[in-house]
Amino acid sequence: MSNKNNNNEDRLLPVKNRTEPFWLCERDTILQNARTTSELPNQTDIVIIGSGLTGAMISYHLYNEAEKLGKKINIIMLEADEVCSGATARNGGHCKPIPFIGYRSERSKHGKKVANDLLSFEASALKQYADIVTKEDISCDMNVTRAFDICFKQDDAIEAKKDFEARIKDFPNYVKEQDIRTVDDPKELEMLTGVKGGYYGASYPAGHLWPYKLATSLIRISIGKGLNLQTHTPVLSTRESKFHSGKWEVRTDRGIITCSQIVIASNAYTSGFLPEFKDLIFPVRGTVSSITPSKNFQKGSLPGPLKYTYGFRHGKGEVDYMIPRQGRGRIPGLGNQSIILGGSKGTYLKDLNQWYNNKNDNQQLPGAENYFKNFMKNYFIGWNDGNENGNVDKVWSGILGYSADLLPYVGEIPDKPGMFVCAGFTGHGMPRIPGCSKAISSLVISKLQNGFITANAQKKFEDSLPKPYWLTKERYTSKVNLIKSAMGQGEEDKTKGALENSDEAVLAARAVRAKL
Repeated sequence: MSNKNNNNEDRLLPVKNRTEPFWLCERDTILQNARTTSELPNQTDIVIIGSGLTGAMISYHLYNEAEKLGKKINIIMLEADEVCSGATARNGGHCKPIPFIGYRSERSKHGKKVANDLLSFEASALKQYADIVTKEDISCDMNVTRAFDICFKQDDAIEAKKDFEARIKDFPNYVKEQDIRTVDDPKELEMLTGVKGGYYGASYPAGHLWPYKLATSLIRISIGKGLNLQTHTPVLSTRESKFHSGKWEVRTDRGIITCSQIVIASNAYTSGFLPEFKDLIFPVRGTVSSITPSKNFQKGSLPGPLKYTYGFRHGKGEVDYMIPRQGRGRIPGLGNQSIILGGSKGTYLKDLNQWYNNKNDNQQLPGAENYFKNFMKNYFIGWNDGNENGNVDKVWSGILGYSADLLPYVGEIPDKPGMFVCAGFTGHGMPRIPGCSKAISSLVISKLQNGFITANAQKKFEDSLPKPYWLTKERYTSKVNLIKSAMGQGEEDKTKGALENSDEAVLAARAVRAKL
């Protein structure tokens, strides 16, 4: 069934001729434009919308859970473009939690436990990635190291110190277990990081990997268990089935699929087929680059290769992030060792049209290329032999899904039984997706197995996921929008809503400023 009269150009769908990111230089040519079956099936158990890391991890967990139950399930994964070509293929590859920023705000709203749970949840992601990569023997260049957050303004340093001191006072064992260390002396900070100009820093476990390779590897595993992948099949709408009670219809330009459950993992593009999310998840454009290390930042030279990942805090909304890739393949030190640097927000944030509610990742953000070109020599001691382009190899754009209250929406959509969402990661998906995808999978498999979500499954979901992430009716109907204010561009939307002054939103706002 075709819809030739439908004008997809006006919909919130991926644009054509998108900028080319580093992460797609080694595409999975089998999956790239794959359609497991030439015809779109007209029915299935579950439809997953989106083939990025969230959708890939959800399918992986669903098949694993079904195997434990001895149940055979059928899943169709729909992707509007080529496989895994959205945010997962365009981000920084950075698995970096937020270890204490915003702790005091969250504590004042929900108390110590929830505040600590939010931070600990992100810290747990690194092990979850490592466990999956080890278990499935996935080649995705995963590297476990440490991150350094660096404050370049004294006011930011003071607030960061207060948050750290508050958390270590309330939860000294957690801070010790998570190995969070701070550096107050600017000279010591410079010696440890090789970065000049910082006032205050914090170091803690973090990691980086090739997100596209992890996602496509998980999709391949799921295909081996029965997943039907359909690329270039944008979802146009969903509705309750008129012919099958308790089921849903997913309409695409290739036909309609009837299913028991829908799992939405489309992040920035969610409102393109679910209009009720138009004021909840917004497309926000960002930019990232890849840089070849200069000769003195390579092996056998001084200071040699960078070993930490970084968050550079220049002020409200103006944050950069960096990972130093350690090579390509299973043996570190071999192959491409590009530095991935993202941010450049100070060059475009004041022009809202360039980034806010913008889906055009086929265009460069103004000023970004020049900013990246000068970054290494401006901040790293000893970077003095790069080429005239600052050794920048690629600059690309990507579309992030920012939630209105800056927190991910995870759960069954109110008043839509059988329709689940896991989206709105606000540029901070890498440390949130592992836990969120596993939590939502427990609800989906329970409903498929029993026809309803059991009390045990609901408890498992709630125990595994911070309460502020739950997609409650209150959040679903809220009209508050904190995105612009979080990025230092005006006050928040004053429309009255349940979360207008919520401290979980304050925490997330600070998290955005600290590098999401």
